[in-house]
Amino acid sequence: MISLSIIIVSYRSWNRLDACLKSIALQGIHEIEVIVVDNHSDDGMVHHFISMHPEVRFILQDTNAGFAQACNRGARDAKGSWLLFLNPDTVLKANTLTPLMTKVTNEPAWKLIGIRQLNDRGKDTHPHGLFLKWWNVWAPMRSLERLVKGEKSSKQYLSTAPVAYPDWISGSFVLIRKTDFESLGGWDERFWMYCEDMDLSKRASDLGWLRVMYNELVCTHSHGGSSRINHQTKAITKSAVIQSTFMYINKHFKGPGRSLMELTLLVDTMLTLLLGFPFSKTRRLMIKQLLQQ
Repeated sequence: MISLSIIIVSYRSWNRLDACLKSIALQGIHEIEVIVVDNHSDDGMVHHFISMHPEVRFILQDTNAGFAQACNRGARDAKGSWLLFLNPDTVLKANTLTPLMTKVTNEPAWKLIGIRQLNDRGKDTHPHGLFLKWWNVWAPMRSLERLVKGEKSSKQYLSTAPVAYPDWISGSFVLIRKTDFESLGGWDERFWMYCEDMDLSKRASDLGWLRVMYNELVCTHSHGGSSRINHQTKAITKSAVIQSTFMYINKHFKGPGRSLMELTLLVDTMLTLLLGFPFSKTRRLMIKQLLQQ
């Protein structure tokens, strides 16, 4: 009987994905399945890769409809009572999944669970954040909010306390019961990339569900391993951050608050792009990308 389904969305991230799958295989757990949803990599590599990992189920999409849609596609076929959405540029440390599943099984109040994540240099990536509010769209205000709220809202505390409760946890590692995932309606597919994790956590929060960082366990996350490979890709993904933030604001806010948030984000984005225009190829490409939308 399968207890855990691991769902990985991949796009041309073969070397990273290979390392991720090998780290899962070394966990030594048999009651799991691994599903890789390939978002139309279309580079001639996928069938070779399938032959390398016969233990993995591959779902090949004929278009790249984004992270949220691919996660939902994998979840539809998942047989496990638990779902783990995992980025392809993560590597699980030895003996991670067994203690994780033992812990969460004994914590019925935990609904969305993440673990501590370090990059290739051992630096904490802080896979969590504060919900956007009408007054904290400008990033420095979120830093002020953490300062006002005190130590238990600091990035350091949320990443190092044995158990911590952030507003939202990163989509790079999200463990959730399948029944809870279905109750939330899955990932919102209107988000192509970014903010879909904040949105999922926000909907959980609205139901009074706990979002948890279980920092006793650690994985490696080479953040941006597949989204920062060149200037063009960086421009596309960074533009998606801006577009998804506007979408999140439009979905969760109304009236003057929403208008103020959108204006603040628009001004901040314009200043950042225009000031960086002469010096950054990525920002020049971002302007072109955003103007084409």
